[in-house]
Parts: sequence; C-alpha cells; structure tokens
Amino acid sequence: MNYQIPPDRFLPYLTSAEVEAIPKEHAVVVLPVAAIEQHGPHLPVYTDTMILNAVLSRALESLDAEVPVFAMPPLPYGKSNEHAGYAGTTYLSSETFITVLKEICGCLAKSGFKRIVILNCHGGNTEIVSFVIRDIRQQHGVKVFSIEPWRPLGGAKDPIIPGGGYDIHAGEGETSVMLAIAPSLVHEELAPSSMPSKLQEMGYPPGGGALTFAWLMPDISTTGVVGDATKGNAEKGRVLLDLYASRVATLLQKISVFEF
Repeated sequence: MNYQIPPDRFLPYLTSAEVEAIPKEHAVVVLPVAAIEQHGPHLPVYTDTMILNAVLSRALESLDAEVPVFAMPPLPYGKSNEHAGYAGTTYLSSETFITVLKEICGCLAKSGFKRIVILNCHGGNTEIVSFVIRDIRQQHGVKVFSIEPWRPLGGAKDPIIPGGGYDIHAGEGETSVMLAIAPSLVHEELAPSSMPSKLQEMGYPPGGGALTFAWLMPDISTTGVVGDATKGNAEKGRVLLDLYASRVATLLQKISVFEF
C-alpha cells in the first residue's frame, strides 16, 4: 500500500502566497524525522522513514477538515551512529542534525507559523529532539512539540508490547508494521530472534527507565536486530499502525488549540 500525505495538508504543494495566507494562530506544521539505517537481514534500511510516513498519513487522514495541520516532507537522515559501519546506513553527525532541525524550524517560524511539531520515528534521535525543541522555543518564541508514536499517552498501555521493553530495533514491532505496510520488502525467511541476553540479565531495558547508557549495535546484537523478529505478523502491525496514527492525530488536534 502506498501511504501518501493528503495533498491538501502537504505544505510544499502550496504556493508562497497560499502559505502566506494560512491563518497562523492555530496552524500546526509537522516536521517528520526518522532515519536510514540497517534493520537486520530482513528489513529495508528505509524502515523507520516508511513507518513514519504511514503513521503520519493515517493520522492526517483521520483529522477533521477544520483542524489546521500541515506536513513538511520527511527528513530521512537522523542521528544513527549506533549503526555506523553497516552497509546502507546513512546518517548525520549530532552537530549537523541539530543545525538542520534548528534551521528548518527557524524558517517555519519566519514564515509566521506559531506551532511546530517534530514527529520522530527513530529512537536514536530522541535525545537531540528533546533539547532542540527548547532551543527553538527560546530563539523564535514559537510553541514547539515533539511526538514519538510508540510512546503511550498518559497512563495508557499498548495492546501489544513486544519483548518486554527489549524489542527496540527491527524486532517484533517494526517487523509487524512493515508486514502491514510493505510486505514485499520484508524477507521473513531471514528474520532472526535476537533478544539481548546481556541486557536482560542486567534487568533494565535500554532506554525509558532510570538507567541510560551508551551502546553501539555490535555491543548488544550480532544480527543488527534487538528483539524477536520471528514473531512479527501483519495483523499485529495493523493494530500498531492504527494505535500510533490515532495517538498522533489526538495529539495534533490538542496542539492546535493548546495555550500556555
């Protein structure tokens, strides 16, 4: 299935005069960011960006027409140095990624937009996006938000939580979503189970808890996968895709009317 941003919500399809004419008080511009990086032997290096595009497309299609949300093209290059050395991985340095995010959002602010969302679909970008949005807020006076579709809304639990928090890369979750959106690009016969035994022995999933540590993919996986990709299936993927899109749509609607 070909997931495309609804044309009436794709900001670059507008002329400069049409962009100028958008009422800016409640208009939201989404900057989608992801990655191009190895996803094991069974998934394409474009996985994060494909999932990002599918989630955003579904979210925008579900919004009421009067909710003023517009999308920029996805930025497919992120901070992926944890996958450096794997063929196909293409990434920006942290310094360059920071500058790119600030400059794009700065241009949107100069165009008069007052609400900007960075929609992130790659865990390696998280730390940078988290502090960059505050810098943009301070420098340009705009409201800036970040959304990560896999993170539950307050108190909610996902119907599928693969791997007990250890399914973080090319495992059950991502494999399932890719089987739902682009099955022809998934090599199921090559999908490995690569649960990180050393991390499980330690008792703390990598990220999301009290402990944070620096890791490179070869430190925790011999396959480039962290999770059990053999458990992926399209039905789970459709459930996750619907959940992520609904979550993003809910947040975008709230952001369009949010006031400090």
